[in-house]
Amino acid sequence: MKELINKYFPEMVEVRHAIHRNPELRFEEFQTAQLVADTLTESGYDVQTKIAKTGVSAILDSGKPGKTVALRADMDALPVHEVSDVPYISQKPGLMHACGHDGHTATLLLAAKVLQSYRKQFTGKIKFIFQPAEERGNGAHEMIKAGILENPKVDAIFGYHNMPTFPKCKVVVRNGCLMAGLEFFRIKVEGVGGHSSKPELSIDPVFVGSSIVQALQSIISRNFTPLEAGVVSVTQFHAGTADNVIPHDAVLRGSIRFNHNDHGEMMQKKIKQIATGVAESFGAKARVEFIQGTPATINTIPEADLVRKTAASLYGEGAYIDLEKNVMAVEDFSFYLQKIPGCYFMIGNGEDTPYCHHPEYRFHDDIMPVAAEMLATTALNYLNVS
Repeated sequence: MKELINKYFPEMVEVRHAIHRNPELRFEEFQTAQLVADTLTESGYDVQTKIAKTGVSAILDSGKPGKTVALRADMDALPVHEVSDVPYISQKPGLMHACGHDGHTATLLLAAKVLQSYRKQFTGKIKFIFQPAEERGNGAHEMIKAGILENPKVDAIFGYHNMPTFPKCKVVVRNGCLMAGLEFFRIKVEGVGGHSSKPELSIDPVFVGSSIVQALQSIISRNFTPLEAGVVSVTQFHAGTADNVIPHDAVLRGSIRFNHNDHGEMMQKKIKQIATGVAESFGAKARVEFIQGTPATINTIPEADLVRKTAASLYGEGAYIDLEKNVMAVEDFSFYLQKIPGCYFMIGNGEDTPYCHHPEYRFHDDIMPVAAEMLATTALNYLNVS
């Protein structure tokens, strides 16, 4: 397999750079999707496009009955202005592939090219999923709604993310929760406006909102054990338009992060209780809504073990790192894992690389051969041993 990867690798580097030059935001990945579809077609695949608007898929069918395993890559970029001296720098000011999705896409295309030569060496099918809108779009959820896990029914799914701060090309894996869940919240506090010289005639929503902000910090400290992790962050507070007017209302916005989906449900319940209770204690009202949630990414143990065994067989026992604690970043691969078994793993992108979403972030092309070999071999191993 390594010879085939090395053969196609230079071509896929060019594909990666082409995608990097032309970053596209969630559900706008039209040129990226076309490039993916063209590359798959040239590689001998029948391609399905316009799934959940811009998603792309293809199937490698062995012609022999068996299970179906899926491999997934994300395609969207971020509203970040790139600071870089690479010759393939983003040609769209204010937009950048600052999370490496261009690399993930090129990696899966490399795996798809290589796997064509293995069609007779496995049973079942391999489905390639190129997904839009991972960044704040929950594109995985939309792909599932569009039927991506059906026809044929997918039995398990694997995917990877590059991981800055970890040694280059090291495989990083974890049983259970790999990445946190996320919910955004909005709290509108309704008080009684008035003149700033007569606060006794008003119900000040700024004061009420400030009390809510402080009270929300009790959720983690008084509901989680010291060994559990969670985050409540109020990131916006909007109220008033004049210095001498107590406003009628205030709006707070923020997010919660959690490692277990039941913790997320509990945190939502507590936010509603605290916001409404604090507001009522001052004679005000609070309305709470949650927006665009993403569940925690929970790997299933047999599939995570398969990733470990694959890494060890390819690169030796020291090839992978068992992540001791999950990361608090969020990944919508979690939606697939709510439906079917699977494992999302990471490939080290270099210990000195700026973290994802940074203007100077850089995906290292030389991790692609390892990532492609891991994806392709894991899929083959799943079909041949499961």
